[in-house]
Amino acid sequence: MKAETMNKNSPTAFYAWPALFLVVALLLGAGCRSTGYRKSDAAGKSLSTAAAEVQAESRAIDATVAALNDLVNQPATDLKPQFRRFSAALKRLVAAAEQTEKRGEFMEEKNAEYFAVWDQEVAAINYGIVREQSENRRAEVTNRFHSIKSRYEEAQAVVRPLINYFSDIQTALSLDLTSDGLESVRSIVNNADQNSRKVQMALGRLAEELTASSTSMSSFALRKPQPQPEESRIQVRDEASTNRPPPNEP
Repeated sequence: MKAETMNKNSPTAFYAWPALFLVVALLLGAGCRSTGYRKSDAAGKSLSTAAAEVQAESRAIDATVAALNDLVNQPATDLKPQFRRFSAALKRLVAAAEQTEKRGEFMEEKNAEYFAVWDQEVAAINYGIVREQSENRRAEVTNRFHSIKSRYEEAQAVVRPLINYFSDIQTALSLDLTSDGLESVRSIVNNADQNSRKVQMALGRLAEELTASSTSMSSFALRKPQPQPEESRIQVRDEASTNRPPPNEP
């Protein structure tokens, strides 16, 4: 037997449709309000991923420097395999730098989406003191992100000249891959080694800041261990002393 369908012209349908629209509107409104923490989580995840990209970039610098030092300071009879390893490491460094730059753009996009939702939702807060506190937090989080963004751009600005430096060394050696050619760039390679360490220090600080900011923007709260009361520690020590076995008698 077929189920009876409700006639849209019936009195029941007349009252049912507005109720249905109201339910849909309420659900949509609740959905909009719940997107705030989702946007925050997405922004935090973008910072965490950016930290991983920065660390990968630093490792790529390490590999490039190691391959170049191996070529210049421990040359084999045939220089070509070592030169190819250096060239391959430099190619991976270029790819890592490009990926890090793209990740920075993605990070900025996700944070912009988060702040846009924040601005939209905070306007609906009725009580002034609550709204003011939320606006203050918004300013605090925004300033922190702008600081990270500036540090991110500064770090990438020094990575690119380092890559160009390596590329120039690669070009020079490709034209003069000889013992004398290696000797001619030895001091230049030492300088590149020193510069790369400075760049890696900056990248390390950036990765730490990105990770810390990612954690602060996550809806997953990290619980800090609570300090144990002094009385409890004394009681534990007393119990341990009481339960200690007696010394062996001679």
